[in-house]
Amino acid sequence: MAQDTLFNILRRQPWWVSLLAAFVLFWIAHAIFPPVAPFVAVPFVLLAVYIGIIHWRRGAPVDVGSRLAELRAMSWETFSEAVAEAYRRKGYAVSPSAGAGYDFKLVKGSEVILVQCRRWKVNQVGAGPVRELAVAVDRHEARRGICLAAGEFSAPARAVSTSEPVLLVSGSELVELIGARKKKIT
Repeated sequence: MAQDTLFNILRRQPWWVSLLAAFVLFWIAHAIFPPVAPFVAVPFVLLAVYIGIIHWRRGAPVDVGSRLAELRAMSWETFSEAVAEAYRRKGYAVSPSAGAGYDFKLVKGSEVILVQCRRWKVNQVGAGPVRELAVAVDRHEARRGICLAAGEFSAPARAVSTSEPVLLVSGSELVELIGARKKKIT
């Protein structure tokens, strides 16, 4: 199960946030023990450079709110194909569900991940679907499950995901996974 470490949180922020963290940590370390101050700041500066390069390669930022509205407006067929294509771009072999509790089976090497996204349109996903996915992960001996939603996850759903091998993906993470809307060529 993935944890939200400081680096994972900063990785999802603009590059300048990591640079600001480096600056603040440098001065705090400098006040306490000056010889280690540069070593405290360097990882955050490198992270800022990494984030800057990633953002530069992606192009213009996507309006998350409007993209989520577009995703909610999609039919199940269109949305499921967008999800499958997103994971194919990441190198996974994607196959449709062969059981209850999940929609896709992702395979890369010996790694098996189950994805559930059938409740992508609801405003808030409860604990029930997350538990169903956790049961399917256990039943199919998958490494983990990923539950996708264009809305939010309830507090009980988040609590279930902390005790089960289930990753919750919504909001900006979902938009990042699926990507910006493809421009139609006329």
